[in-house]
Amino acid sequence: MARIIPECEARIKESANIVDLVGRYVQLRRAGYSWKACCPFHNEKTPSFHVNPARQSFHCFGCGVGGDAIKFLMMYENLDYPTALRRLADINGIPVIEEEDDPEMAQKRKLRSAVVQVNELAAEYYHKLLCRSKGAADAREYLRTRGIDLRIVKAWQLGWAPPEFREFSDLAHVRGFDDRILQESYLIGKNSRGSYPVFRDRLMFPIRNVRGEVVGFSGRIMQSDRDPRKYVNTAETIAFHKGELLFGLHKATSAMAKANSTALICEGQLDVIACHERADLHYAVAGLGTAFTDDHAKLLAKYARKAVLCYDGDNAGKVAAEKTYRKLAAAGISVYRASLPAGEDPDSITRERGGEILRQAVKNAQPFLEQCITEELAVCQDDAPSLAALVERMADLAAEIHSPVQRDIATADLATRLGVGLERMRESVNRAVHEHKRRPVHEANELRDDYSVDDSCEMDVPKAFSSSVDTQRKVSAIALHPALSAILNLMFSNARAHNMLMERVEDLQEPIRHLPGGALLQHVLELAPASDTKPDAADIAQKLTEEEALALRSVPTYDLSDQLMESYVDEVCAQAMNASLEAQIDLLRTRLRGDLSSEECKSTIEKINTLTSIANKK
Repeated sequence: MARIIPECEARIKESANIVDLVGRYVQLRRAGYSWKACCPFHNEKTPSFHVNPARQSFHCFGCGVGGDAIKFLMMYENLDYPTALRRLADINGIPVIEEEDDPEMAQKRKLRSAVVQVNELAAEYYHKLLCRSKGAADAREYLRTRGIDLRIVKAWQLGWAPPEFREFSDLAHVRGFDDRILQESYLIGKNSRGSYPVFRDRLMFPIRNVRGEVVGFSGRIMQSDRDPRKYVNTAETIAFHKGELLFGLHKATSAMAKANSTALICEGQLDVIACHERADLHYAVAGLGTAFTDDHAKLLAKYARKAVLCYDGDNAGKVAAEKTYRKLAAAGISVYRASLPAGEDPDSITRERGGEILRQAVKNAQPFLEQCITEELAVCQDDAPSLAALVERMADLAAEIHSPVQRDIATADLATRLGVGLERMRESVNRAVHEHKRRPVHEANELRDDYSVDDSCEMDVPKAFSSSVDTQRKVSAIALHPALSAILNLMFSNARAHNMLMERVEDLQEPIRHLPGGALLQHVLELAPASDTKPDAADIAQKLTEEEALALRSVPTYDLSDQLMESYVDEVCAQAMNASLEAQIDLLRTRLRGDLSSEECKSTIEKINTLTSIANKK
């Protein structure tokens, strides 16, 4: 087996969201900053198996096993390291690049390493100039007016790029970096008149990836009459991909876990710094001057389940917040929005009013859809055409929610708030979901402003599934509940299990209706042959939607004996029914938040008690 190149190995590991991965095999429950379950590696009745999203690791306090995502796959599926690495790549759609596949990769690895090293050198050089150089007086004064002292400057390694570049160029040459490396790092450019420094008389913000490497810079102009561009960012390099980087993420991941897997999203670097340093909101991050992208959302989803948008309160901020909401909701993140006064941002609020005001705004953040509907209902009032248009607009926003269960909860809440029937609201949302799937590539990308995803981010799809997946657009697998994944696992692993499950179709209707991925299981049951042979996953995938085919591809299969098959089937069906009951209870509890009459409230509570009683007996 050929060796996977180190860069590809690192990318595969970075793609892992250990909560999602373990959740494919084990039913997890939140426990403070982590998630817990009964350990899959030894028999126990009290959960002692914990998954930590901040550390991207698992540990069982009962039997002592632990490790990262790769280690979990090795133990759970009994794989060696290279096979587990490839398995994780397959789950997350990462193309595997091996040493023998591309002999030029060694040179690329060497170049990337040099680019990061020269960026580290430049960050240190710019930082020393900001702290000591007379030429940086204007930059220091600017920072003083923005409430940024020397402690903060050092904490974020802020710097100043001088108008002249020769001193750093000479320093880089002494350290072994030639002009080619400086150009590859986008520290110097080249035109018909020769070489020139990209960053001149600018306040410099080092941009670090999640591992803390300096991969580029964002420079703010000090003399606006010299350059109309307020900010200049490093161009795309072998190490810098703007659409995949979030400013401050390397400092925020552990704080996100402590804040119940919450991220605070700002619009700019100074806002992030203000949140961290003046408001003790250490889980704040920001993009780099472009619209929030799908890749930003997927990166954030590895560390957070909830995001609070802390954008400017003016119209431009509201438009930007909606675009970001769509990306985050599609990535499975619950989105809230903090209410800021028009024209204010985290930097100005903390500077002029103090950090407590911002902390309260974040603490009082409302679910994005709830805040949006409150604002727009105030405008619609009792105007019927406006209300009808609002129903369709809110349905379009709700359709972005990745999880079918969470989407249905939001649908029920919207129906209550808008005063329309649940079925009418559900029909509008489902129609919007289908319209989103049919949306042309250029429409799906128009929310990205001037940014477009690099081809290297596209998902690699095996040939067995190629006819069911449109390679011209990027698709994401539908959410699939672990209980339903276990049922599909049995169907495709053993012919007897398949026959037994086909005989229990009626028992599966409740899980199909209420659990994520229920439609996929329904389609598979309809397409599966009524015979003594196990169904062919690749053949069935040809007849599914792209999103369903990718989800089906993630379901593991094993060679299982018939000896314990009946107990296996009973167990997975019971797990699915219990999960279905929990989903129904959650939905009813959500509806209780609405404006129900006393009779409706009483009826809803009775239904919750009935379902809870059934669940406790199982």
